[in-house]
Amino acid sequence: MRKLLFILKLTSMMFLLMFFISSCEEIENAIEEAEEQEEQLDDEEKEEEDDDSEFATGLDHEKEQESLKTIPQDLSLVTLADANIELGSQVLLTDYVPPVRSQGGYGTCTAWATAYYARTIMYAREHNLSQADLEDDNNVFSPLDMYLSISHGPDCGGSWPGSAFKVMQERGVATYATAPYDQLDDRSECDLQPQSAWTTEAGNYKIESYRVVDHESVEAVKSYLQMGRPVQVSCVLGLNFDAKRDGEVMYTDDYSAPPEEHGRHAMCCVGYDDNKGANGAFLIVNSWGEWWGDKGYVWVDYDFFTSQLVYSAYVIEGDKGGLSQEMFDESVIDPSYRVDGKDLIAIELQDQVDNVYDDDRYITYNVFNRGNSVVPASDDWNIVYYYYNAYDPENDFGMLVFDYYTDDVGEANKGQFGDFADVDADMVSYGEQNYWNYFDVPSGMSVATASMNDGKEYNFEFGYNLPDDLNGEYYFVLFADGFNTIEEQYEQNNFIFFTGKEGKPVQINNGVVDESSLKSAGLRSKLPADLKKSNPNAYTIDEIKGLIQYQKRAGILDVKASEFLKNASSRQGNFRGKRIVRAE
Repeated sequence: MRKLLFILKLTSMMFLLMFFISSCEEIENAIEEAEEQEEQLDDEEKEEEDDDSEFATGLDHEKEQESLKTIPQDLSLVTLADANIELGSQVLLTDYVPPVRSQGGYGTCTAWATAYYARTIMYAREHNLSQADLEDDNNVFSPLDMYLSISHGPDCGGSWPGSAFKVMQERGVATYATAPYDQLDDRSECDLQPQSAWTTEAGNYKIESYRVVDHESVEAVKSYLQMGRPVQVSCVLGLNFDAKRDGEVMYTDDYSAPPEEHGRHAMCCVGYDDNKGANGAFLIVNSWGEWWGDKGYVWVDYDFFTSQLVYSAYVIEGDKGGLSQEMFDESVIDPSYRVDGKDLIAIELQDQVDNVYDDDRYITYNVFNRGNSVVPASDDWNIVYYYYNAYDPENDFGMLVFDYYTDDVGEANKGQFGDFADVDADMVSYGEQNYWNYFDVPSGMSVATASMNDGKEYNFEFGYNLPDDLNGEYYFVLFADGFNTIEEQYEQNNFIFFTGKEGKPVQINNGVVDESSLKSAGLRSKLPADLKKSNPNAYTIDEIKGLIQYQKRAGILDVKASEFLKNASSRQGNFRGKRIVRAE
């Protein structure tokens, strides 16, 4: 009996022990589950808190508006290519977009849009990088390095694209691996300077140029994307923009608040689809993390993009591993160096006020044939002196001097020249007082010297005046063979630019050159390499050459020249024409 009681007691104890062990396990499981749920809730709360801070903007709208005045407009694709870009119905650059990340609560959107996205996409395209390659931070550019390198407001305040692109062109930008964004731990670090190692690396990753583009033209934006060039966009956000959480097209937003309450934000346009939504849409990548929008992206209706959301847009050009200076060796710019065939080189340009005729001006100029072949008048070539707006030459330009070399007027072998006033010639639209010339230019001789052919050296002088309503900042360019009728070995040396001090543009007020904009030591007439060195973002010779030639073919110069002739005639005939002067 006692044994039986013992067995029963032992069994009960074992049962209780097993029950206790089982209960402990359940309790432990319950505790673990509760802890996991609490951690999940903490994460969700943290994400919600992060969401509130992640929607930082940081675009300095006022500074950007000032900056826009000094950034050249990109010349139209038709102008430079002389042909329309074939637009597909869809283009996506997402294969070249680095992983979507967040700028956090800091006003660094400009650095993200320009360096992290636009610069990385261009680099990835030009080096044929894959998505796997872009997971490597050595192939991605650092928004932290860019932000610390550019002008920005205090306490991690906003910056603007012009500042970022200028730094990207002149200094470059370091990689994300070298300057990771997670080093920006608090606002006190926003005023730090980039580390010297970052700056050293940045020099390997400069851009060629940056330009403003027409954000109001759907076709223009699509054209750049078609060419594989991301379009960095500056946006004014409606009240509902930060709440975007799906992949649907955004057609509108709430702009009912006062203007100052709508955030200004920099992002990057990386694609389009004509069949997306009701009207077609652009694809924009943001810097608010993958949990915003459609995994960090948003589709924006074409009309909403051009009319409300975007207020300025930019593209960058080329990755040369350093700033392209368009430098020429002496064999290209030295008149004494002979080359096969024909090669015209601009060798003289001075532009000064004509004190005899009030505010009229005159140039002293010359062009040299350094080829070993004669340049005959039958080539129908010209010397063009042309002014263009330093930031918008496609819409604001004019021809001042048109010096035409042809066998269509005059008699052979007599070295004749004269104005167009009394001749029936196709070029009369360039101004009755612009000149035709019937003489050949031998090898190793300047054009002015060839016109006299008496063994002495000469230059030309040509008087001109500017339109009375001309205002703004301009460059002037002397262009030998302006319409590219002569096949030459080198064309880079056809140009000389007349500039203001330090290679800056010339200021013109109501048709009068502001002499204070010219006051500086040294020459103001610059070869292309000189101009590019002093003003790296100025238009290249290829851009200006392409523009002039396009305007000629399209008949635009004829219209402009006729307008100029009419304006010049109203200025009491102060024009004193062309003359030949002894070279000093």
